Amino acid sequence: MTNIQIFLNGETRVVPKGTTLAALLPDHPADCGVVVLRSGVSASGDEEVSRDTSQLRFATTAGDIVVELLPGVVLPVPIGDVSDANLRVHWEDKYAVAFGPFKADFIPDHHPYRYDRGVLCLGCGGYDSETSYLMFSRLQHMGDHGAADGGAILGTVISGLGIMNRWRNGDRITKIEHVFSSVDKTNAVVTTDLSLSVDDGMQIFSEICITAEGYKEDHTGIDTSCTRSVEHLLFALRNSEYVIDRTASTYIRDHAEGKLTVPMELQKPRREGTVTVRTSGKSSGAIYIYTKDVPSNQHHTRTGTVVRGIELARFAGTGTKLSVKVVPEQLDLRGLPLGEAVTRAKARGLRVLADNRDIDGRVVIDQKPATTLEVLKEGKVALSTVALEDVIDITLDYEHAPRTVDLFRRVTGLKIYAIGSMPFFYNIDNEMYLFKPKFASNVNIIPENVPKQPVSPYSLAITNDARKARGMTGVRSVANEEYGPTGEPFEGTNIIGTVLDTDKLPRIKDGSTVFIREVKP
Repeated sequence: MTNIQIFLNGETRVVPKGTTLAALLPDHPADCGVVVLRSGVSASGDEEVSRDTSQLRFATTAGDIVVELLPGVVLPVPIGDVSDANLRVHWEDKYAVAFGPFKADFIPDHHPYRYDRGVLCLGCGGYDSETSYLMFSRLQHMGDHGAADGGAILGTVISGLGIMNRWRNGDRITKIEHVFSSVDKTNAVVTTDLSLSVDDGMQIFSEICITAEGYKEDHTGIDTSCTRSVEHLLFALRNSEYVIDRTASTYIRDHAEGKLTVPMELQKPRREGTVTVRTSGKSSGAIYIYTKDVPSNQHHTRTGTVVRGIELARFAGTGTKLSVKVVPEQLDLRGLPLGEAVTRAKARGLRVLADNRDIDGRVVIDQKPATTLEVLKEGKVALSTVALEDVIDITLDYEHAPRTVDLFRRVTGLKIYAIGSMPFFYNIDNEMYLFKPKFASNVNIIPENVPKQPVSPYSLAITNDARKARGMTGVRSVANEEYGPTGEPFEGTNIIGTVLDTDKLPRIKDGSTVFIREVKP
């Protein structure tokens, strides 16, 4: 069988002709788009001839970049797997990064030259070409890098500019390879059809990989100055999905969680591959991924960087769902049985302190530190719990009452956490139970999913704006011919779900705080 060469998420693969995307991506979500770059087709319908171009992909431990070499330039290091070569970050500052040293053959010049952002040049230390370096320019600057006459510019970074800002001591180049493409152009296709057969020279991108701002594999080096906005990023993308609701020439946006408050923690220029969160306005809480460099903005806080898969952001359009991986994975133990929470924390190398030893009968309601980066940096987490018998499980009706359900989840904490709470108001003869969550006065609870006939027992409801007791939440153990679960007429009642743990209701004490968990299908 004939074999062909493809590029899958930056890695060269040799596969049998006729291989499908499904075979290459067996775990890829069926509804998430895949970007395919393939050879163009001529006007006559004949396939164009493909070849290696002057573009080189540098795979590094912080992500991939692509460099366009100048005509006639030969890279002074080998092409291929260079993980054993000495191509580590030797030094870095705000202007440039040097990988090496290695031996090269040139005569160093003792003059400074101007280097634009993204330029790759050949330099050396001590004007000795025996200790040469690949120099990447982070910012436009004048510098004497021990280069040959004229500055020894090798090429320009055309993809992955944001990766340069993440390189630190310890990072290294692991592989250098030619980017295989059409002589004239490539056609970009975004597809969810995994039965598509791949062609020779095809480039395939299936996942966006993001590293959170401040995260380090060595947890002692984690920067916790952006913990709250990073936690929002981890929360918003916790299901490994990025749903594009808006595209522009410089970014894509995901606002699937709706408006949420996020603090401004790091205002920086938004380079290609930068991930930000909007901190104010109607789009507050939206996740932006930038495909081109733009200036900083007082309403955007930087929360991460795309280290692989920026092609997905470049080509995918509005309405497309993308597979995304954020490092680190969110660590939120709230709502879990204590035993499961302890197991998860220890699996990530953490020490656990809990306020109770009953791992089978307790549920976590809070954790300290509160955010993932803080927990990982400290290497330990303290858990606060309540008895399982004091936690009530419910289901919510997203289909028939989406707006009211969203308001309820926000006011109880279920929007962000797996466990929420609300004050218990009154028990009326073990028949009607009333709760009083604190809805803001400017929140409108419009009539939605209003019943027309007696409501089923243990239905959960909220009084809408048609009645003075707006926001009151209630449940009845028996149906009533005239009034809903909050004691209001049907027209003042929004049905939002069902209480599952009905046997726990009579034990609730007036004035206490009730903890609730949402059970999803």
